[in-house]
Amino acid sequence: MENAEKIVEQAIASYKHMPFETAELYKKYVVNFLLPQGAKAGDGAGIEELRKRITDESRLRFDLYNGKDGLVSGSEFVRVSKKDTREYKEDAKAGFEERLGGYVTSRSESVVEVHIPEGKEAKLNFLFLCDSSSMPLEVVVNAAAGSHLSLFEWFGSSPGSECASMPLHVVNAGDRSNVEVNVLHNEGLETSIGALNKISAGEDSTVRLNGIYNGGRITRSSTFAEAAGKGSNLLVNEIVLGNADQKFDVNTFILNSNQMTRAVLKTGAVLKDRSFCILKGYAKVERGTNGSYSNVEEKGLVLDPDARIQPLPDMSIDCKDVAFASHSAATAPLDREALFYLMSRGVDETKAKRIFVASFLSKYLAEIENDIVKEIAISILLDKLDNGKHSPVPRISMQNLWIVPKKK
Repeated sequence: MENAEKIVEQAIASYKHMPFETAELYKKYVVNFLLPQGAKAGDGAGIEELRKRITDESRLRFDLYNGKDGLVSGSEFVRVSKKDTREYKEDAKAGFEERLGGYVTSRSESVVEVHIPEGKEAKLNFLFLCDSSSMPLEVVVNAAAGSHLSLFEWFGSSPGSECASMPLHVVNAGDRSNVEVNVLHNEGLETSIGALNKISAGEDSTVRLNGIYNGGRITRSSTFAEAAGKGSNLLVNEIVLGNADQKFDVNTFILNSNQMTRAVLKTGAVLKDRSFCILKGYAKVERGTNGSYSNVEEKGLVLDPDARIQPLPDMSIDCKDVAFASHSAATAPLDREALFYLMSRGVDETKAKRIFVASFLSKYLAEIENDIVKEIAISILLDKLDNGKHSPVPRISMQNLWIVPKKK
């Protein structure tokens, strides 16, 4: 428990060095996320009903979930440690990430510790549902040398609950490990989401973080991902689908800090109605990291004239001998000529738009290795596109997986 608390403390401290806290440019482009004041607990009835629906439709067995009596775990690789809450004292001079991290560590009642021993394999599914004023959550993942972990986390909220979902993840991947963390945010429109992620990849390890931001009234996510070990391979893959008046502020910092490392950020956003999204992707290649590869790519598809995407990619290269370094951004409205072509062939407008969106998202869904997560993600995203509803639990189906290309 003490080790987990120290790991979280160090992760929060690292955020003060992120460009989103220090660069004046980024401070001009923010979506305000207000930390909850006070605490108002729900009765748990909405959570119980929603968990049953999710379990029935997804056909998943969840190794960890929250119920009326707190977090419940049934896996040998997961430990839930109780901790005392304390009063949160906000530092007005601190940046958002530090303040959010301080709030989470002060107010969370438990720490979830995931430990995969050396050479072991694990496939875990977590379900976190919010129905109170705030749900602060600490998750610490340690994958030992040569281990393999596939972790899927589903975040939701009971209908009508005005709450804040605030997970803080710290993921440490040991040497030669293979770790995939899939996080699906599918909360209701009354929910605010404040998410922090700190990832470190060890020598010759492969780490993938797939973040799917679909729910919530306001979402503010900050990720610090470091290819720390020599030869490590790091991918942060993000999907945003917004409608109505949803607002997203997605901040991601990828860092090459050792030789022959690979750090990639891919973000794809699709917006309709009056939704708004800021994408802040920053890459840094440190001095002496010869042979490293770094790439930031932000792309957006705008379906309606009142929707807006603001991409802000940037990069700092302090090494003269890199294998590759590039950053790019592109946003565009729906191709009207292509849309007209499909409609002239007998496809109605709604289905034609669905084809374009599915094609756009397929590039990012293809990066997810867990086929069950792909199946759930595409079912939820396309159902929201078709019906405009938030926090749905649609029938999970494989029928749309044909649009997702196989990775080469």
